[in-house]
Amino acid sequence: MTFERGYQIFVRTSYIVGIAIIIVFLPFSKYILSIGMWTVTGAWILERVNLTKFLGFFQKGSLLRKITLAFPYTLMLWFESMGKGFRVFFRNKPAMILASVYLLHILGLIFTSDFGYALKDLRTKLPMLILPIYFATSRAFGQSDFYRFMLIFVVNLVVVTLANTWKLFNFEFIDIRDISVHISHIILGLMISMALFVAGYFLIWKRRISIWIKTGAFILIIWFLLYLVISRSFTGLGVFLITLLILLGIYTFRSRSIWLKAGCILSIILVVGGGGLYLKSIIRDYYRVEDVDFSTLDTISPQGNHYTHNTESSQTENGHYVWIYIQWEELREGWSRRSAIHFDSTDLKGQEVKVTLIRYLSSKGYRKDAGGIEQLTDQDVEAIERGIADVVNLNHLSLRGRIYELLMGYETYQASGDPTGSSLMQRLEFWRASWGIIYDHWLTGVGTGDMNHAFEEQYKKMNTKLASDQWWRSHNQFLSILIGFGFIGLIWFLVSLTYPAWVKRGFQDYFFLTFFIIAMLSMLTEDTLESQAGVSFFYFFFAFLLFGRRDQDPL
Repeated sequence: MTFERGYQIFVRTSYIVGIAIIIVFLPFSKYILSIGMWTVTGAWILERVNLTKFLGFFQKGSLLRKITLAFPYTLMLWFESMGKGFRVFFRNKPAMILASVYLLHILGLIFTSDFGYALKDLRTKLPMLILPIYFATSRAFGQSDFYRFMLIFVVNLVVVTLANTWKLFNFEFIDIRDISVHISHIILGLMISMALFVAGYFLIWKRRISIWIKTGAFILIIWFLLYLVISRSFTGLGVFLITLLILLGIYTFRSRSIWLKAGCILSIILVVGGGGLYLKSIIRDYYRVEDVDFSTLDTISPQGNHYTHNTESSQTENGHYVWIYIQWEELREGWSRRSAIHFDSTDLKGQEVKVTLIRYLSSKGYRKDAGGIEQLTDQDVEAIERGIADVVNLNHLSLRGRIYELLMGYETYQASGDPTGSSLMQRLEFWRASWGIIYDHWLTGVGTGDMNHAFEEQYKKMNTKLASDQWWRSHNQFLSILIGFGFIGLIWFLVSLTYPAWVKRGFQDYFFLTFFIIAMLSMLTEDTLESQAGVSFFYFFFAFLLFGRRDQDPL
């Protein structure tokens, strides 16, 4: 093997290893993810180095000249190599337009006053620029290599979800979203949605494949769906179902087979109808309240103490009134015997223990007295200490508890106007603040680094009841772009995503179209590109699926 051939193999292997590191550590570590990025960067630079010049330098001249000039000459060859790469990139119009979003962020510095945050934001979003450059200028992968990368992606998520599930069932968390330690549970949910469709491709679309692979794909689909349910990933599950419906609709429209059309239409009806009926039954159960005659409530507990009844409160928990049959002293004494957490302190979620206790007892239909305390199991006590206020939330195989939380958050907001604690109501408050900022800065936006300051001022202007530690940003990527860069910036952003896909015929490819739908849906409720994990996930798959492979997989 010649030196040149060995060098090419080394560079290509480094490139592959760098991509594999990125895929593996997307849901794990942003630091090792950065190592993957730097590995790909190094391979990209070395890929175009003129070996003839490099070897020729060491074959001529004195030893002193070689030692003195070796480093600057090598550095010059590296810059020459980068120049070659950029010339290829500048001839690739779709890749340039995709990467131009980073230029939009640089231009946003014109309107920025907080340059410290702006520079941090530019570092976080560097994948917007470098990933399209790498994939658009390097040799694309064949279909078999592409499938291997997708296998790494899926298997890696199996490891992540198994580890998170172990934590879930061993109660190593306070909020269920905390089971995803290294990455946002929402970004993880999007990755799982993508993995579901990768497995689905090998199960349904890829016909010439062994039965063992199809069986494995089926098992993976069941597992990932089960994980989305037990982790209560509303975003992941919702994005998956909506993406599935859109793909079924597209396939129905394109198919010439009457039987396939009928099957797709039936599947859409089953998904929409079944989901709607399930949701309707949960909402009906939530608003179904026990029949209580307030005029005949017992006034004395079995231990001879007076109950407190607040008959004006309509708050319920799992269909039971919360603020009746309360005996405070018995609760205090009974709780002190069952738990080391003081009755008047807070649980692990920062909520008042006594309120969590009362709500939990109510959810089980127990009276809030010594007898109710005694009926609690050790698992119940541990759940209350962790801030779980409804026994429904102990069922990991049901979304009922999560939907109950949303409904309760809505009721609390209706009664008090305070959205704090409800993810749905908080998002509505985020969006209300967003439109307030947009109204004042609709043309140019507030700039790359001033978004946090703009939101803080807007929340004050609104006199919001949202807790100040929850004064977050849009939770909608399109609104974030509009706030940061104005109407012109939003148009630029939309063109940068749709034009490259249209020119490269990405919307006709199963994998790219699936990813694109998942990503666009996520941007409706999340700031997908405002974290390193989110921007790396989005631009890696966008650039890789569009520029990094030779063959497409038609829908």
